[in-house]
Amino acid sequence: MKIFNVPILLIVGIWISVAKCQSTTKEKLNKLRNLMRQEGYSACVIPRDDEHLSEYVAAYDKRRAWLSDFTGSAGTAVVTLDEAALWTDSRYYLQAENQLDPIWILMKASEPDTLKIETWLRSKLSADAKVAMNARFSSVSTWQNMENELKKSDISLVSPDRDLIDLIWTEGRPQKPNTDIYIHNITFTGLTWKQKVDQVKEKIKDSSADYFVVTALDETAWLFNLRASDLPNNPMFFSYAIISGNNEPHRLYINPGRINTNLQEYLDGVVMRNYTDILDDIRTDSLKGYKIWVAPQSSYAIYSSVSDKNVMINKASPIRSLKARKNDVELKNLRKCHIRDSVARIRHMYWLENELEKGTVITEKTSAAKLEEIQKEDPYFVMKSFNSISAVGKNAAIVHYSTEEGEDSILTKDKIYLLDAGGNYLDCTSDITRTHFYGTVPSAIKDAYTRVLQGSINLASIVFPPGVYGRELDVEARSALWKVGLDYGHGTGHGIGYFLSVHENPPTTSYSSRSAYDETFVPGMIQSDEPGYYEDGYYGIRLETDIVTVEAKTEFNFRGRQYLTFESLNFVPFEKNLINKCLLTNDQVDWLNLYNKQTRDHVLPRLEKFPEVREYLLMKTEPFQYSHAYKDCSSYIIQKNGSLLLKHFGNSILVLMMILSLFFRF
Repeated sequence: MKIFNVPILLIVGIWISVAKCQSTTKEKLNKLRNLMRQEGYSACVIPRDDEHLSEYVAAYDKRRAWLSDFTGSAGTAVVTLDEAALWTDSRYYLQAENQLDPIWILMKASEPDTLKIETWLRSKLSADAKVAMNARFSSVSTWQNMENELKKSDISLVSPDRDLIDLIWTEGRPQKPNTDIYIHNITFTGLTWKQKVDQVKEKIKDSSADYFVVTALDETAWLFNLRASDLPNNPMFFSYAIISGNNEPHRLYINPGRINTNLQEYLDGVVMRNYTDILDDIRTDSLKGYKIWVAPQSSYAIYSSVSDKNVMINKASPIRSLKARKNDVELKNLRKCHIRDSVARIRHMYWLENELEKGTVITEKTSAAKLEEIQKEDPYFVMKSFNSISAVGKNAAIVHYSTEEGEDSILTKDKIYLLDAGGNYLDCTSDITRTHFYGTVPSAIKDAYTRVLQGSINLASIVFPPGVYGRELDVEARSALWKVGLDYGHGTGHGIGYFLSVHENPPTTSYSSRSAYDETFVPGMIQSDEPGYYEDGYYGIRLETDIVTVEAKTEFNFRGRQYLTFESLNFVPFEKNLINKCLLTNDQVDWLNLYNKQTRDHVLPRLEKFPEVREYLLMKTEPFQYSHAYKDCSSYIIQKNGSLLLKHFGNSILVLMMILSLFFRF
């Protein structure tokens, strides 16, 4: 009887746990719907954003996650009086299927047949219905598009005076962060905050504006050379700013008490205002006739606070471009920083392989924790740049797999292991992904890995003229996969900040990006180079290296044109056992050998205290030969092209027989 007790208890425990989860989810939806009825709303739209439309939000602001249990960084929940649906893109389909209760409808936003939120609402609601959506958490374009579509069915979009989720999320809610703010030293920034403000003032004057409203948290932090940790893995703080293009004082909007005496002296001449005063101040200034510049990346609440839209400039923030193009001091610092981060990653790679050989049990979480432990040895390390994606086997197929919330799988020799991790240091932000396999590699995985590597090399080595957008280069990263009918559902490259956000825009490299605010590459821009390939339920491959745009050294300069290219910042070797050397072109072999040489040059001098890691790195960076130098490549090529050769041979025989037949007839 005891044999069956444990399984029965387990089953009962699991059933109770699931029932409790469903009950909690239903209770939250019931509370929301009761409030909607009281306020006269037929539907409620819950974005995942905070007031600054940040990519990563504090636990306090995770309203959508609290309501739906879906924790992905992209997605919108919509609740009517009898249905609940969640829209997210292809990166999160698997995660959403795992996390959402069955009472939720998963709307796969990347699929062409999936209805848009506003279209779905029009199909569900009757005329004169009211839809609640908080304007503080909605972008200008999202609000306007939804409002215009709903109007076609006489449905109103309304921003409640108090957020509906805030009214029902009364238990167990985290506090809004209020972390210490500190100065990012001039030795790291290269420019004082006053110099940066002067650059922004010139942009404001050029646009004939009086003020620019700074709403993005990374822009405020960059502009004033200040950092904190209000957001997870992002050294920022909740604030707004208004920068004057004339002689009026600049204003910083922040909660009282966060600016101590030292910071007040540092920010001499900047007027401190309460964080919540921003909307009223914008209304007041616009009524006075000031021409106010509000970026479209701001919330609709900020945008709609301008009383007279005729006095507003609606174009991209001037800080975006200034921040994206790193200055000489930043570039010098971050090159050194990325090498230090590469050393940490290589030490971790050695530790992984060595411990696995010993038979040590390593899980996704323990692997990620070990890397962070090594990174923390660096005196400039402050925090991770994002929650590490440490994924084994099928978990690696989830592009933004959450290691913290995942099943904590054990690393084994018969499954792929993907580690996407980075650090926020005082002198850089890093983001590196490498994929590993510690046993005998299946040929399909090896071919897919090689094609992903070819894409990474193709993008890293391209030379291009000024004026080129990332969307125009994306084909370089995908062509090796496209050639055999494979692809991946995410972008190939995103901008990277400087001790700021790991995802910065501009630049962006994605053929699907058609934003009016995209910018062309210029020297000093940092971005990721991260093609991938994913087999749902089986494995995932991604290779990510940070690269910087630099001037290219070309044999010619057509009409005096200065060409551009990319320079690698990270030096972490690719896995030789995963590379099908027969697929590599000679140019790709040359690039790999140069990359491995640079890795040795940069990293070996920093491994003097770790002789065993030095030997490991030397082994990992041994030179490649061209494919024709490998005997097995000849048979591989014949095997791959055998059917084609046979077809050509058969056609040749047929033609020869026809010729002979004609010859004997005559």
